[in-house]
This record gives sequence, C-alpha cells and structure tokens, in this order.
Amino acid sequence: MRRRVVVTGIGAVCPLGNDAVTTWQNLLAGRSGVDFIRDFPVDKLRSDIAASVKGFDVGKYLSPKEADIYGRVTHLSLAAAVEALREAGIAPIQRAPAADDEAAEGARAGHIAPAAGSTAPAGGLDRTRVGCLMSTGMGSVDIFEEQVARSAARGPRAVSPYFIPGVMPNGAAALISMRYGLMGPSYNLASACATGTHSIATSVLMIEAGEADVMVAGGAEAATRLNTVAGFGNAKALAKAVDGDPTRASRPFDRRRQGFVMGEGAGALVLEEEQHARARGATPLAYVAGFGMTTDAEHLTRPHSGGLGLALALERALARAGAAPEAIGYINPHATSTPQGDAAEVLALRRVFGERLARIPISATKSMMGHLLGGAGAVETIAVVCSLRDQALHPSINVEELDPECSLDVVRERRQVDLRYAVKCSAGFGGHNCALVLERA
Repeated sequence: MRRRVVVTGIGAVCPLGNDAVTTWQNLLAGRSGVDFIRDFPVDKLRSDIAASVKGFDVGKYLSPKEADIYGRVTHLSLAAAVEALREAGIAPIQRAPAADDEAAEGARAGHIAPAAGSTAPAGGLDRTRVGCLMSTGMGSVDIFEEQVARSAARGPRAVSPYFIPGVMPNGAAALISMRYGLMGPSYNLASACATGTHSIATSVLMIEAGEADVMVAGGAEAATRLNTVAGFGNAKALAKAVDGDPTRASRPFDRRRQGFVMGEGAGALVLEEEQHARARGATPLAYVAGFGMTTDAEHLTRPHSGGLGLALALERALARAGAAPEAIGYINPHATSTPQGDAAEVLALRRVFGERLARIPISATKSMMGHLLGGAGAVETIAVVCSLRDQALHPSINVEELDPECSLDVVRERRQVDLRYAVKCSAGFGGHNCALVLERA
C-alpha cells in the first residue's frame, strides 16, 4: 500500500503578506500586491510594474553577516520554511557550544555539526529521515549581479569569498537543513515556473518511496532586478499598467490580458507520511493525493499548442490519486495572464475535464500577486490547502471581460464550497509541467 502524504505546515512570504495567514486573508479579500517598481530606474524598460514583498525584516531570521552572505531568495525561503516548520511542530536544533570566536561565528552561520545526539528521535521525529527540497529557478540573482559588478569595478580580488555559497541555488535547502538538523534528502530542483510544484511532487515521491518520513518542500524567487525585467520585457512577456493602474495589469483569462507581472516570494510546505504525523500529534491540513510530471518536448518558451503535455500531467495526477475527473471541485491553474499561455492551459483542461470544465470553479492566484516564477507553484499550492481547510475559494481579480476562448467558471468573489478534491497546475519554460491533486483532510 502506498504511503499517504499529508500537509502539516505551511509558510509564505509574498506580495500579499509576510506569513501564510495574512496572505490567505488578502487573497480572500481580492487585494492586489502589484505596484510600480521603485528599486531601480525603469525609464528604458518595457514594463515598470512588479509585485514585491513589502516590510520584510530579514533580521528576524539571520544575523547581519549571514544576511550579507545569502541572497534575498534565500532570506525569503528561510522565513517561509520557519513558519511552516513551526506550524508542523518541528523546532530548530540546539548546536554544541563553540570553543572559540571563529567557531562561534561558524555556529551562528550554521556551519558546524549538530550537538551529539541531536539527530536522534525526539518527540517521534528522526531528523535523519527529514529532508528539504526548498528550491529556486534562478537562484540569488542579486548576489550574482553585485559580485560581477564589484569585479568589473575593482578587479577579481574584490569578489567576496562567500560568492559561491551565497549564489548557489541549493543555498536555501542547505541553510534550512543545517538550522533544523535535517539529514534526509535535501537539494535544489529547478524547472523554471514549475519549480515549486515539482519540488512538492518530488518530495511526495520521496516519502512514498520510503526515502523520508517528512519533507520541507516548496519554492522561491527574488529575481525582480533590472536585467531580468529587461529580459522578460524584451521577450514581450510582461504586462503594463492598465489605464495607469498597476493593480489591473495581471488579468488571467481576460480578453485584454497582455502578459504576466514579475513577482517575488516564497512558499514552504511540510509534507509528512500520514501515520508518522498522527503519531507525533501533528494536525493534517490536507492530503497530497496525486501528482503528474511531464514535458512538452516542443518549444523552449511556448507551451504545447494543444496543451497536450499539461493534460498528460493532469491525467497522471488524477490516476495516482484514484480520483475521476468528475470528482474535482476546484482548479487553481497556472494562469500567467499571457495570451498564449492561458489559451493553451484551457485546451489542456478541456482535454481532461471535457464540457464539465465550464462548471468547475477556477481562480487565478497570479491575478493578485503576479508571477512568483520558481515560488509560484508553492504559494499557489498553499492557497489550495487553505481552500480545502476553510472550504472557501479566493477570487480572480481583473476579469472584466472573459475571453470567449476561455469559457470557465472564474470565481469573481469569495465563494464558500463543499470541496473534497482540488487540482493545482504549473508549467515552466522548457516545457516542464506538473499537476497536483489535493484532498481535504
């Protein structure tokens, strides 16, 4: 019998809040986190809007020296993971006292071994069987840019000795693992905009296969920088403010959609084998009942023209969950607000759900927080977990005129439901697709 996997903790830092509770409240209220960019000059860019994390205090999680070493994506990842692990009832480990100042600094940075016996089971938790797939698609773009600029201005000897550990995409997984003594499988998984969802699916697979009992899974991105906005903008992928209003720019499935809005943020989930969770008194928030992972194998940036790859991922997720298409009561789509992306996703959904698709409630999280890239799937999965827990669906905003090709039941206002199964879809550059089926606990 396959091991069942439950969610026992969630954490989020995103444009709608610096914790999962605030984020969910703002989603239900239909608030937008999109605004004009103020961190760098935008006069030569094709888009001057983004959805940024506001009022985040990295000092709550890292010392000043650590904060300098790690990039913003790692800061956000750690904060989301700390919240999720706290809800799951998993505390950081206590480190052995350091013998000298240098060792003490290493201990604060998490670079020394745990105290003797710290990995032994405590409260039903064997930390050698807990892993972390806290991933990012692009890594610490800020650190990379800053160090390259420093080298260009002052020469290569000016480059920080912490450049490599600071910029490596697996930095967040490593830092979280060191802080919590997690000695199970931990690494970074990158699949562009499907990164967060793939990390969740792969973590479920790890637990099902018996490689771990608990996994911290999710994704993050903090890549809203001059050059990345320029790159996406020059590819004509970004939206602009509508009638001077940035909050109206992200409009999935709307006839006037023009592109996505760059966003930043992190989402983390604690996934756990069901009996393991119950034995240690953790409360299941939802089941991850099934997943499917496929590749379009057609184009580097465009989705499959007929939605075939995503449809196959959905079919595999449903089959693994043992759920018929008729059982699905809610869909949280990828829904980037790009003309081609939304249209292809609708085709994929029609392949799987047929005419019934028009009667399944759908709401696009990106309409309010923009596209968090590697963090999108994780934060959006958290929204689905909250929907199942509270039996409530958040709205899609900015759907003023539904595209006739997207004949969907788009949720326009908060809706109370009787929901058992929900689907989350993600797709990334490279043709990478991932779908999850989540079930009410």
